[in-house]
Amino acid sequence: MSRQQTTDDVLEEFRKAYPRSIADLAHRLWSDICFLNLSVSAYLQLYSSQQTVEILNSSAPRFFACLENWLRLTIYLGIKRLTDPAQSGTRSNASFAGFAKLLREAGETAAADVLEEDLKALKQTLQRIRRIRQLAHADLKAVLCEDSPLPELPRNELEILVDAISNTYSRTDARFRRTQSHVKGMGMFTGVDVLTSFLERGVPLLSKRSSDLCGELENEGRLANA
Repeated sequence: MSRQQTTDDVLEEFRKAYPRSIADLAHRLWSDICFLNLSVSAYLQLYSSQQTVEILNSSAPRFFACLENWLRLTIYLGIKRLTDPAQSGTRSNASFAGFAKLLREAGETAAADVLEEDLKALKQTLQRIRRIRQLAHADLKAVLCEDSPLPELPRNELEILVDAISNTYSRTDARFRRTQSHVKGMGMFTGVDVLTSFLERGVPLLSKRSSDLCGELENEGRLANA
């Protein structure tokens, strides 16, 4: 049985493949994009199907409503951070633009040129979905208003954008690690299908148990008053 790779193992793999000055940022971007794909997969699996939403609402509606907003915010901010400029004031950003800047400083001019061209195309895709930028920069008044400041992003738009982000990273990563970056497959490990299956079977049993318990308490009350 093969040993599962740890975070340190993966980081070491990046440090062997990339120039030292770039490796840690390349690994950070890979981790961020994997997490983004995982978040998107969980969000779509949980909230794209009316049948699944009904199962969630029958078990813990307030919790799953909060989780829905949290996932949306996580996705929107993740996309925005990856497409931030190379620097914000004096602070360097862990973004595609920051990655291109480090590539160029390390003498990897060809890789930097390709990444910058890919980033231009990615930003065009991002501009077509302006809600991402608006939501990522929601002000305090918007965040505190009663209505959700995080409206739903259509599934097809979200999938197109996240695919573009993943492909932008993968094309640069393949130049150094010589392998396909596996980020799309992260969705199969969310465990959403197991959760919804458990809730679908468990909620009716819990409801019956609660009903039986209420009946027992009522009977005890009547006997006590007899």
